[in-house]
Amino acid sequence: MGLILKILPVGPLAVNCSIVADPETGKAIIVDPGAEAQRIIDTARYFDVVAIVNTHGHIDHVGQVKTVKEFFGVPFYLHPEDVFLIDDEIWSGFATYIGAQKCPPPDEFLEEGMVLEVGNLKIRVIHTPGHTPGQSCLYIENEGVVIVGDLLFKGSVGRWDLPGGDINKLRDSLKKLFSELPDETLVVCGHYEETTIGREKKFNPFVREHVL
Repeated sequence: MGLILKILPVGPLAVNCSIVADPETGKAIIVDPGAEAQRIIDTARYFDVVAIVNTHGHIDHVGQVKTVKEFFGVPFYLHPEDVFLIDDEIWSGFATYIGAQKCPPPDEFLEEGMVLEVGNLKIRVIHTPGHTPGQSCLYIENEGVVIVGDLLFKGSVGRWDLPGGDINKLRDSLKKLFSELPDETLVVCGHYEETTIGREKKFNPFVREHVL
């Protein structure tokens, strides 16, 4: 079947905005449009965008939902436990620094186990709290790809000291992810470069000490 995956590091924090498209139908979703709305729009406008989906509600990840949503006229998906975060600047002046706009409320809620159908692609939602209460991963099993937001990074894991963070839930979520997903699964992180489940099992110090 195949998959089109375009990863755009956007804004001063280089948030990875992902455009996930089915090559057969051209249908696509935009994941985590945090900044640089025009660049995201210019990249995604060649697809039939059907939704905006956010892995979590932190302002650096939802900062351009408004502009992108208005351009494409599509629903915005977020886990209900993260709705309280979309108006939280986290630090004074942070919204201005990253150029964030006020995020609209979600049109649809993500929930554990739900499957988003994007053309022929089936994207399963895995609720993985810890970085935030509603942090969710998007798993495209047939293509061996998971978009994890700020749950996991190459060589590191997401912070748990921000609003809604919980180290025990983070640990449990990572255990869940590493027990369910094959080692060869490509991991698209919320910032920085991609990795694989197998690589993080071998080299990620937090995962080796607290998860496996």
